[in-house]
Amino acid sequence: MNEPASVTPIAAGKQTPRRLRRASEILAAAREVFLDKGFERSSVAEIATRVGVVEGLVYTYFPTKRDLLNEVLRGMYLPLIQDIEAGFSRIHGLRSRLRFLIWRHLRVYVEEPGLSRIVLHEVRTGPEYFKSVLHDLHVQYTAFLMRTVREAEHDGELPPGTDAEMVRSMVYGGIEHRMWATLFGRGSVDIEATADSYTDLVLRGLLPAASLSAAEALERRVARLEALATAGPPAFAPPAKATPKAARRRKT
Repeated sequence: MNEPASVTPIAAGKQTPRRLRRASEILAAAREVFLDKGFERSSVAEIATRVGVVEGLVYTYFPTKRDLLNEVLRGMYLPLIQDIEAGFSRIHGLRSRLRFLIWRHLRVYVEEPGLSRIVLHEVRTGPEYFKSVLHDLHVQYTAFLMRTVREAEHDGELPPGTDAEMVRSMVYGGIEHRMWATLFGRGSVDIEATADSYTDLVLRGLLPAASLSAAEALERRVARLEALATAGPPAFAPPAKATPKAARRRKT
């Protein structure tokens, strides 16, 4: 897996244990403030106050608030990517891998709502996103799904030419839309049940194409339509005529 894009490093100079410890304290405070207030409503001054230093000292470590956010996001994303990589390496097969990745992504929304809100609401909406650290991290994060599709295609579980980019958009975009209300405190979600149902939903869109060629699928559809046209509307049988014996019973 590729290394993430570099971010603004700790200020030039000897990296002493004291400086590294101070940088860690600043990042911890920044994470709390960003997750609590969001990026736009946070200030470097408040972060400095939580650490117990002057605002100017923070800038000697991280020249801008955006640099500080990038480092916070990297500190949150990298353990998540490593966790997924560890689980993914033990799983094989299209369904199992797809279900794992969907389940793990749902957990991010439930377990890290602050991170999800910042990423979706304040970072990815900006024009600089595609040149940002977060974009590079997101590419790494979703690379597991791209690998799943390509290896399933190689193993014959998916047909040649399956659009991995489309599958990635369908999976992560669909989950994002499904979890949006939950992210902002409206309703809850059963992660296990949602992972099962969403996996089935995605596979229903992929597996028919894997088992049938386009021509075969078209032929089957035509055959079904022809059968329906030939059968015509259902006929209604006329009521059976009463026998003389049955008629006499009714009269009595």
